[in-house]
Parts: sequence; structure tokens; C-alpha cells
Amino acid sequence: MNNLLPKLPFTAWLVLCAIVLCNLAVFAQDANDIKTGSVLFFNHYTSDPVNPNREDTQINLTNTNQSSGVAIHLFAVDGRNCGVADSFLFLTANQTAQIFASDFDPGTRGYLVAVAFSGSRPIQFNYLTGTSYIHRADGKMADLPAVAVGKRSTGVVDNGNGSVSLVFDGSNYDRLPAMVALSNFNSQVTDSTTLYIYSPKDLMIGDSSSLSVFTLVFNELERSVSTSFRFGCYGEIPLSSLRVLSTLNSFVPRGAVGWIRMSSSRPLLGASLSRGPNFSGGRNLTCLSVFASWTIIVPGSA
Repeated sequence: MNNLLPKLPFTAWLVLCAIVLCNLAVFAQDANDIKTGSVLFFNHYTSDPVNPNREDTQINLTNTNQSSGVAIHLFAVDGRNCGVADSFLFLTANQTAQIFASDFDPGTRGYLVAVAFSGSRPIQFNYLTGTSYIHRADGKMADLPAVAVGKRSTGVVDNGNGSVSLVFDGSNYDRLPAMVALSNFNSQVTDSTTLYIYSPKDLMIGDSSSLSVFTLVFNELERSVSTSFRFGCYGEIPLSSLRVLSTLNSFVPRGAVGWIRMSSSRPLLGASLSRGPNFSGGRNLTCLSVFASWTIIVPGSA
């Protein structure tokens, strides 16, 4: 049998393994959707208040701690008007729970943030995980894992005005994604793909500021074109709406694939949902780099 692996010196293999393990360790310390944490970001939820069978989202939250329960402060952000509504949910040890968007926030499209709390303060409780099952009236469906962020310190940053700061700097909480990617998309000649993207800042009174995103679109021939788009507190961006010279469908024609790199002046979180003649589904945006420090305001006190 032929050995397909290159025959490198043993020391070279050690260096290669060390680099891979180092990179895995670095990203394991920051926000991602394959670990547990003290903060969970659910990148998209939606529902039809009149006919949930047509469009709805099942949000699942699980406490993986085997001995301790936890209060979870939920913040639901309306992507249309940037309003924030909140509530609490308590999970006992090893408990999982489900909530439906059509029940807790009917008719709203946006994102959901879950923060581990004790009383009126956020706490270090890196045992939370979750998923969202989404089906939309436009036929798009997905099973998206929540993006988890670990709390590294036990302290609370009290602002003295009834609010606290969640500081994502690698010391208080894990860092948030800075540059993100839609790792692959099918040609929009045949498929329909939408980006759902946001940059949370104030979960107490909301944040309606507009944000510009610099975008590089690549095709499978390794060519790239640049463009940009803007959104408020939450963007629903059909790929077909991207302003690409000579059109996106010419750049990524029928039967071809592409990918997209995005960055801005603030952290970016989000997901994509696609529907095509053969394949449909969704996934969270891939983190390519992390933001050095970012603060999100939530109600509470130390």
C-alpha cells in the first residue's frame, strides 16, 4: 500500500503537530460553536405568529453541569427596530429545555443572547450549550449550534447605573470574532443564500447604529472581487443583493462555488441559510480572527 503522507523528518512532524495543537488551543479559548460557555449567541430566530407550522424556531438550552443549577438571562433582539426584550430561565443540573420563538417572541426576526446569571449579576458558569432548529416560510431550514463564549474571570464590571459590562478581551470573557467567512456557497443562479449578521453592543436599551462591512468574494478560480454592505442592529443580506461588478452570477456562474470574507470596525457574528434544488441547510459564519476587546452592556449589578 502506498503511503500518501509526505516523508518528513521526525522533528518536522513534531513542529507541524505543535503548530496544529497551538492553533486549536488558541481558538478553543475564544468564541466558537463546538464548546460550552457562560454566554451563548443564537444567530437567528424567526416565527410566524399566526401559523407556526409555516415558520418557527425551536431554541434548545442545556446545562451540562452535573451538580449545579443556573439562572439564564435571555436577551431577544428584534432585527427590525433594534428593541431588546429579556426574561429569565432556570436550568437545574443536567437539565435541557426548549422554547419556541412563536411562544416567547412571536413574529420577530433577530438574534438571541443567553447569559449565565446568579441573582442580578453575570457569573462564571462555563457549562451552557444550545442549538436552534429553524424552518422558514421561504423553505430555508437549519440546525444551528449556539456560539459559546467562556467567562475566564469571576469578577463583575459594574457600571454603577444598573448595568454591567461583559468585556470580551480574553481576560474577562473569551474574545469575539473580528473577521468572519461564509466558507462556501453554491452559485446563486440555482441556489438562494441569505446572510444573517450582527454586532451586539447594548442589550439594555438596544443599539441602532449602522455598520459597514468590507467584503471579499472569491470564486473557485482563486479570483476575488471586493464590495461592501451596511446593516443596522441586524442584517438579512441575500447574496444576490451584493453589488459585484459584472454581477455575482457571472463571477460565480451556474455549477460553480465561491466563498466570502467579511470584516468591520466591530466584532461580527452570524450565520447563513441556503436553499437549492439539491442541497439546503445552514451554518454559522467561520471565525478567521478575533477582536482584541469588545464590551456588551447588560442590565444587572455586582
